[in-house]
Formats: sequence, C-alpha cells, structure tokens
Amino acid sequence: MNISTLFSFTKKIEGAYEVMCQSILHEFEISKTSFDILMFLSNNLDRFTAKEISCTRNIKANVVSLHVDKLVNDGYLMRQSVEGDRRKIRLVCTEKAQPIVEQGRIMQQQFFSSLIEGLTKEEMDCFKHCFQVIEHNADHIGH
Repeated sequence: MNISTLFSFTKKIEGAYEVMCQSILHEFEISKTSFDILMFLSNNLDRFTAKEISCTRNIKANVVSLHVDKLVNDGYLMRQSVEGDRRKIRLVCTEKAQPIVEQGRIMQQQFFSSLIEGLTKEEMDCFKHCFQVIEHNADHIGH
C-alpha cells in the first residue's frame, strides 16, 4: 500500500457513504453538510459545539456556522448556553430532527455492515487494532 492507494481508498469510502445518504437527503430535503452536523451531534453527545464539529469533521467554521443557523431556523437544532462557560454554546438536536437521526443511524449501520461484509471476527479485531494504531500515529504527526 502506498499513499496514493490510501487516498483512493478513503475517497471510495466517502463516495459510497455519499450514495447511501442520498435517499435521506432527498426525503428530508436537507443538505449533506446539515445531515452530517445532525448525525455528528447525535452520535457524539460529549462534543456539542460548532468548533468541535468543524475540527472533527473537517468542515470550515464559516460553513458550519451557516448550516447551524439554517438548522436552528428550520427547527432541527437549538442553542443552549453551557453552565460555567458563557462563551460556549451547546448545539442540541430537537425532536423535529429525530426522524432524520433515526434513519441516519439505520443507514450508517447498514453502510458499516456492507463495508465489513465477508470479514471474520478475527479479521475485524485485527482491523480495529490497526485502525487504532494508525489513528494514534496520525494524531501525533506534527505534535
């Protein structure tokens, strides 16, 4: 494996995920970025700020801000102040967002199942370990 293969691999996964999202995006008339924000917040309850979304999902801060504003205006998100830190704003999915989140979670599980189809438990254990090592190494590059 070389760097070109790695980049190609990640692009294929991103493209396949994009395809899997399409029916939800069309049904709810929501953009992919807005969907990603809702899914991030619902899947990461300990990371709830626009900055965390931007850093973790690698979405420019101004783009996150625009989508958060739209999601708030459309009733999918609400802003809450964080006790003890007036500067932080907690973003919370509303009840209106729950059908999107529920379908998104089902789709994500189907997507993951499709990706690992044919792998044995031992292969999955090895993959998880390798992934953790690579993630750890990536976190420490440049630090």
